[in-house]
Amino acid sequence: MHSAIILLICAGAVFLVSGDPVSEGDGVHPRSPRVKRAPGDSERDCTATPPYIPPTAKDTTDLLRRLRQGMQSSAYFAGSIQAYIIPAGDAHLSEYISERDQRRAFISGLSGSSGTAVVTNDGSGGGKAAVWTDSRYFLQAEQQLDCNWILMRQYEEGVPTIVEWLVSELGPGGRVGIDPHLVSISTWQGYADPLEADGKVLIESSGGNLIDAIWDDRPPPSTAPLITQGLNYTGKSWEDKITDIREKMSEQNADALVLTKLDEVAWLVNLRGSDVPFNPVFFAYAIVTANTAVLYLDTNKVTDDVRSHLRLGCTTGVSCVQVEAYDTLLSAVEALAADSGIRKIWISSASTTYAVFSKVPESKQILDASPVMKMKSKKNAVEQQGLKNAHIRDAVAKCEYLMWLEDAVPRGSVTEISGADYLQQLRSRQRDYMGLSFAAISASGPNGAVVHYRPSEETNRPITTSDVYLIDSGGQYKDGTTDVTRTVHFGQPTDYQRETYTLVLMGAINEFLQVFKQGTFGIRLDQAARAPLFSYGLEYGHGTGHGLGSFLNVHEDPYFGGSAGVPVGEVGTFITIEPGYYEDGQFGIRLETLAMVKEADTKYNFNGRTYLTFEPVTLVPFQEKMIKFDMMNENQLTWLNDYHRKVRETIGPELQRQGKNDVYDWLMKNTQSFETSRISSGAKAASSVFLLAIAAMCSVFST
Repeated sequence: MHSAIILLICAGAVFLVSGDPVSEGDGVHPRSPRVKRAPGDSERDCTATPPYIPPTAKDTTDLLRRLRQGMQSSAYFAGSIQAYIIPAGDAHLSEYISERDQRRAFISGLSGSSGTAVVTNDGSGGGKAAVWTDSRYFLQAEQQLDCNWILMRQYEEGVPTIVEWLVSELGPGGRVGIDPHLVSISTWQGYADPLEADGKVLIESSGGNLIDAIWDDRPPPSTAPLITQGLNYTGKSWEDKITDIREKMSEQNADALVLTKLDEVAWLVNLRGSDVPFNPVFFAYAIVTANTAVLYLDTNKVTDDVRSHLRLGCTTGVSCVQVEAYDTLLSAVEALAADSGIRKIWISSASTTYAVFSKVPESKQILDASPVMKMKSKKNAVEQQGLKNAHIRDAVAKCEYLMWLEDAVPRGSVTEISGADYLQQLRSRQRDYMGLSFAAISASGPNGAVVHYRPSEETNRPITTSDVYLIDSGGQYKDGTTDVTRTVHFGQPTDYQRETYTLVLMGAINEFLQVFKQGTFGIRLDQAARAPLFSYGLEYGHGTGHGLGSFLNVHEDPYFGGSAGVPVGEVGTFITIEPGYYEDGQFGIRLETLAMVKEADTKYNFNGRTYLTFEPVTLVPFQEKMIKFDMMNENQLTWLNDYHRKVRETIGPELQRQGKNDVYDWLMKNTQSFETSRISSGAKAASSVFLLAIAAMCSVFST
């Protein structure tokens, strides 16, 4: 009985927590219909005669012919294969990968972090080719794929999974090839088991990759040297980190730990590199035992400074790190597995490839989340301050950019590319700047509806006074990584654009208003950001946030969505809050603000329990002309005023210190207080706290 009542209250809370869906000023504006672009614009049309292929698409006809030739008689698979799976990742299951690892993009033309290609071979030189990707890349895929490819819109109704498609396409005894260095343990098993159940077989390649064999101009590996990170940035020595790791290993009764994730290896030994664009990591593995710590990497990258840092050549493995060649990792794992003194080997269940996993017998495996992942996600005091300092300097550049756009856009002198380039110039003038943290998403008008859009010469649009402009960008600084999104308009936005912008802003503020238990997973907090959009029948198709590295990867655990088992609820964790809304062919809105998890100041602490909340770290104003204040409740307006006050008090002095007085004046103008009395019903404000509490209760109840 009580459960049913709570569920009914929860259902109402989802609708009401954002405020009344009827705008008190102008009424409800119906959602603009989706606009299907006409052939000849920017999307392919494979039904036309002849098919229309946009200039952004890649001609893959000859590549597929050559690939199928390799599939027909492959030494890597001891005979022909009828299908070949091409994942998007690298040998470390990285999200962002080097140019030489962009195999799926090379064969299909589809860039981006998500997606898997599958090519079939009918034995006569023909077959089919398909790409599975999620909603972030649907529009991008239509712009980058030619008509050799079937776009599989992952997770949509009626779209088969890769295995379902292979089962329907291949005959009895069909052989499916894959490179085991490029897939996780769970992905391998997710393919192998159902294929076997249907009388087909998944075969791992030996000695090479079929894409590499036809990639004539494959980029060479990076030769850039490594750099060291001092205690003034890391807050903890690599010696102490390895000591902590060994304690975790002892708790798990593990005699060895194999680390394969690039940012985990870099974090553990306090080194950085530049082998992957935008991510200060280097290709390496690590194995830690009770008495040794070994790095497997390109030994040519080890400078004298790195040798001193790692104390190479010392006689005891407890006080130094040894270095071995990168390509000897698998043989080292095999040796550990054969060593009778090694009883258990800890392998990360989430970030280890099947190639590594398969070298360890089941009797010796400990499959669990990497201890480094959890340690890295919770920043120490030095890392926390470094990230805050980096975001202050980054906000200076971002505010300077927004001010510059207000002057330059009406004169018609800015494009998506030139704007992003200028923002990079502004960042480069800030102390400890090391480069971008990802390629800027500088998106004007309909390009903003492509969630992970990257401007190119073919798609580059002017930034105008007629369009919504979305800028999602970040920088790498020696003391922290940044990632911030703001959406603006330099003319007169439509009422519908203002309405959807306000719903996105309300969702972001709802997240910051939450108070939650320690240990709460992101999937339990996600609803508050989506509730305002839900109440209007709108939605966005990506996660609400992600962790952020300390001069490391721009994406790391934890994620809103609960992946990899890392709770959002850890003091010192940094996570983005980035709801959005995207209207295909029209515009995109996203508001991304980094937050740090901190203890909440609650009146009570039931059973000594710690309650948490979010502190904003990104300090860049929201655009007043895009906000419909009469849609917001008093608590949301109060938060917004407090946020802008913090922006003034923190970024203002830094602008003055740097002598940027014109930007200071712009900031003061764009962070003035809003009147909370614009809310006509005082009851709405009183009910907001109650409804947010109900939403939090629902998240607890749903566990």
